[in-house]
Amino acid sequence: MRGRSRFYGLAPPRVLTITAIVAAVIMGDSMMYAVLPTNVSAFAVSAGLVGVLLSANRFVRLVSNPLADRLFRRFGAERPLALAVVLSIGTTLAYGIGPGFAVLLIARLLWGLCYSILRLGGYVTVLEDGREGDRARLMGLSSGGQRAGSIVGVLLGGILFDLTGRLASFSIVAGLGLVALPLVFGIVKRPSPTHTDKAAISISIPMRADAREEDGSFLQGMLLGRTSRERDGKTIRLLALFLNSFVFYFALGGIVVSTLGFFLSEVLGEEGASVRGWMIGTATLNGALLATNWIAALGGPILGLFGDRIGRERIILIAAPFSICMVLLLAFPGNLALTLLWLPAGFISAAAVGASSDALAGDLAPRDRRSTVMSRYATWQDLGSALGPLIGYLALGATSLTWVYAGNACLMGLSILIFAVVFRERILRSIPSTR
Repeated sequence: MRGRSRFYGLAPPRVLTITAIVAAVIMGDSMMYAVLPTNVSAFAVSAGLVGVLLSANRFVRLVSNPLADRLFRRFGAERPLALAVVLSIGTTLAYGIGPGFAVLLIARLLWGLCYSILRLGGYVTVLEDGREGDRARLMGLSSGGQRAGSIVGVLLGGILFDLTGRLASFSIVAGLGLVALPLVFGIVKRPSPTHTDKAAISISIPMRADAREEDGSFLQGMLLGRTSRERDGKTIRLLALFLNSFVFYFALGGIVVSTLGFFLSEVLGEEGASVRGWMIGTATLNGALLATNWIAALGGPILGLFGDRIGRERIILIAAPFSICMVLLLAFPGNLALTLLWLPAGFISAAAVGASSDALAGDLAPRDRRSTVMSRYATWQDLGSALGPLIGYLALGATSLTWVYAGNACLMGLSILIFAVVFRERILRSIPSTR
């Protein structure tokens, strides 16, 4: 019993289970980011199509996120999650055997659907099993676990690709994903005779056809997940939160991540930088800096814990300026060393904003519409991360990288200001009285 209490102290078992599932099957997707850009000829596609393949899974999620919500409400969690795991393994195999662009594109689109289902399963499981005062930490744990799978996929996948080739490496990674399949059956929450709260077990029990609600309009359904029956006054807060998440994913996950290599090549050239007589190539430095973005997510449980303790809205307001400062330093890199050293701090602060934002979205979601609200929340994130690279590089054709980053920072500042105004009452209530 003592070991059992320690186990529960880390996270509810189903939260750990869904985190392990996503970590196991996300490795194939992450491996593609490591090996496709550097081995284009091995995949029999042109270099110009690499960006299409790597971004296709993000764009399809604008449609697959609402579809995932409908699958959860119609069938419960077990069947959609099992389908997502099987398809994820299949897409990883397709990366290894796909004879050309069309097959790879279909696999990337299918992975986008799988990730919509898997991510929504993680969100809903945390909301159902986690305590309200522990949500940000658990959201951070879920996100960090996924990123751990991504890091393993990038490192192990790259090594396997170099040692064994395309087919064998992706087959091995797909085989590792098989461990997720039996874990799916541990996700379903069986109602006990003494606990029949329908809202608490909504992930396990399909919603009856006569109990389902239809979205009031396309805009409400796509962006807010709100129906005409809901009159709880939370819409403006949800919209402000969704907008802020969109901007941060657009600015950081979209523009900064996709243009950082371009920035380094402009300030350092192709040769790279000399550190104590050692030459560090631009590509190596870019990879190392981008890796800190994923590594920062591993601190999600600790960063989320701060949000749980001092208030999720307050931690967002405290952390966001560090990320804005990072973008401003990229815009005006007077001291390159300071700029590069600040990047990890900016990525860590972004992870803190993400963990508390995930939990705050769950706080605002009505219990009987959690999957709907969280799927719309994820859609705003995906829209930002998908549009960021496209708009960023289009803007570079008309202006300089300095103004792209400066505009980015202004957009982030405006978004966090709107957030502060909309949530001001909740923020003030969370501040301890000094009386």
